[in-house]
Amino acid sequence: MAQKKLRVYFHLGLLYRGPRTTNWGYSLLVGYQILRGELSEVVETAFCEMGRLAFEESSFRGLVEFDEGKLLEVARKFAVEDGHVLMIALDEDRPVGVFAGHTSDFYFSSDKFARDVLWYVREEYRKSGVGLVLLGLFEEWARLEDAKMVYLSQDSGINVDKFNRILGKRGYNLVGSNYSLGVS
Repeated sequence: MAQKKLRVYFHLGLLYRGPRTTNWGYSLLVGYQILRGELSEVVETAFCEMGRLAFEESSFRGLVEFDEGKLLEVARKFAVEDGHVLMIALDEDRPVGVFAGHTSDFYFSSDKFARDVLWYVREEYRKSGVGLVLLGLFEEWARLEDAKMVYLSQDSGINVDKFNRILGKRGYNLVGSNYSLGVS
């Protein structure tokens, strides 16, 4: 199988790791960028495309309205504010994965934890390892931010059992669950 180059763009600081090959046959060329300000149109478009795909596949579809303007606000915030990170994985020019997260203090401690806000990979790329690479990079970012732990939540309803299996294999502990109820 021919090696594909997958580019991952980071906003707000991850270390350049150079070319890597995974067991999935992808040559990962990890680019390092720190952007303090406006996102490029390409990154904004990619983020919106991935956000819309995530929404369309999620349990939120049909319950709440999709708002691309709100999504852009989130992308722009996560690209410029300290303690926030935004990652987009591209296969050639096609966005295939996204991860956005931030650090926060516990309500009972001044220690920080890192949590995800959006972690999504196109369905046809889910067995390629793109999501695990994005997760690994988020974990590394969390370490660089001096977070004590990474807290991931699954509220989209997308492949919940698979999500739990993957995180369990990575050493994560299941610490709760999510429920929803439409009220209007």
